[in-house]
Amino acid sequence: MPHQRVSSQSRSTSRRLFLRELAAAALLAGTSNWVRAAHMAGMSMAAGSESMGMGAMGSMLATTPILRHTPSFAGPLPIPPLYAGNRAADGVREYRLAIAAGQAQLSAGLAPTPTWGYRGAILGPSLRIPRGEPIRILVHNGLDQSTTTHWHGAHVPGDMDGGPQSLIAPGRTWHYHYTIDQPEATLWYHPHPNGRTGPHVYAGLAGLYLVQDGSAERLGLPRHYGIDDVPVIVQDRLLDAHDRLVYMPQVMDVMGMKGNRFLVNGRESPVLEAPAGWLRLRLLNGSNARLYNFALSGDRTFYQIATDAGFLEAPVALQRLLLAPAERAEILVDLRHLDGKRLWLRSDSAAVVPSLSTMPMDSDAYDRSVFDLLEIRVGPARAPGGRLPEHLATLANLPEIQRERHFSLQGMMGGMGGGGMAGMAALRKAAAKAPRNGPGGMSMGIGNLPLFTINHLAMDMRRIDFSTTLGSTELWEVVNRAHMAHTFHVHGVSFRIQSRDGREPPPWERGWKDVVLIRRGESVRLAMTFTQPASKAFPFMYHCHMLEHEDNGMMGQFTVVRS
Repeated sequence: MPHQRVSSQSRSTSRRLFLRELAAAALLAGTSNWVRAAHMAGMSMAAGSESMGMGAMGSMLATTPILRHTPSFAGPLPIPPLYAGNRAADGVREYRLAIAAGQAQLSAGLAPTPTWGYRGAILGPSLRIPRGEPIRILVHNGLDQSTTTHWHGAHVPGDMDGGPQSLIAPGRTWHYHYTIDQPEATLWYHPHPNGRTGPHVYAGLAGLYLVQDGSAERLGLPRHYGIDDVPVIVQDRLLDAHDRLVYMPQVMDVMGMKGNRFLVNGRESPVLEAPAGWLRLRLLNGSNARLYNFALSGDRTFYQIATDAGFLEAPVALQRLLLAPAERAEILVDLRHLDGKRLWLRSDSAAVVPSLSTMPMDSDAYDRSVFDLLEIRVGPARAPGGRLPEHLATLANLPEIQRERHFSLQGMMGGMGGGGMAGMAALRKAAAKAPRNGPGGMSMGIGNLPLFTINHLAMDMRRIDFSTTLGSTELWEVVNRAHMAHTFHVHGVSFRIQSRDGREPPPWERGWKDVVLIRRGESVRLAMTFTQPASKAFPFMYHCHMLEHEDNGMMGQFTVVRS
């Protein structure tokens, strides 16, 4: 079945646009009562041929009203190159990354799409980072605008973190140098410019950052990169009629940009040829805002072995695994007796996602359905294969808590021009002024507006929100006061989830993490020890990792200083 293409001009009628503006007005006025706004327009909420039921209204108000299409699985899964760096003249292991524009074939039958990438047209190589060894990473910016590169999940000093203060000007090179001392884990890297993280990641800039300390070999895990140890970077994108990236074509995409094409390692509907045996998938939700409830066809059981920042103590048998943007997980799939068979990695989104918000407009048709992402074709076994260990790691307890902090997350506020229709007009004005200097003329969307807040404060690059002490251990309680789920990410540390609404976290969340999904009304307690310094010039960030929320206020800064 051919793909249906969507243009920003043909995707919605004036009626739909008006309904979205009504909902936005209610939201900007500080209320979720969008139903009242519809009634004010004289629209019945009863189901029928001349009126709209709740489901139809929710679909009409979807953040990205996109057409469904049935993917045709063909073409091999691209495997990002494994890059171990090279020894420089001084003996230090050195990595060189060049950010540049390119063109990528995102799907069969499409014209090449203008994109950005590291050392290639889209995404970047998987960096193999040895624990305990000094390294140097040189990032050259070949774009026509400034950007940064953030080492997400890495325990590095603030001036090496790649946050929004570390802008790399066009034509310049930033030198990072540090030693990683943390457990083996699947981390990643991506841009982090203030107000522009969303479009820069959406344009194609992301890659895996694999910390290695020999644990996989000792455990006997699958470890043949690209064969039975496979990166799976999942992202959604929207294209116009000319196969160019479309970013935030309507103002309500500020609630979270979503698309109708699902890329795995930069390719839509690819096929992985895997040997019969244990298959290790390193899952990264690399989308800007979409959540995936990962599952296998036939409700096949898989085993989670790692969270964002390291191995669990023991494998956890699962049939569903919800990952929010920026969360990672490593899973093992048993293919030992499936030679000649096929199965699919999919998202059972309908089982979870619609309930995460009180606003129907926050979910689209994909959020309310099940859809396939990757086809796995099983071939003959290869020796030597990996195994499923009974025990993976011993996770030490954190030191005694020395301080508690409290954070609350707020959704879109009524401060834009007084809220209501005035706020909607301000959003439209901001969208109209958005530069179109992304790949292929892609819009940079809406950024740097105080729409989302933490502790009722929007991000301000001039403000340090608090300071903590190097070596200290803190307990952070984060409460979601917004109408929808948000994520929470902390730079420079890994944390352990202590509780969710006073209850112990589920087994699959008991490892080291750096991103956590917090449902509406939920309180999550996180414990962490600060081992890296961060100055006022280069502070650490804490923020929502739904990138349009981060870009529009839901972020703060803190320093880590010596006592």
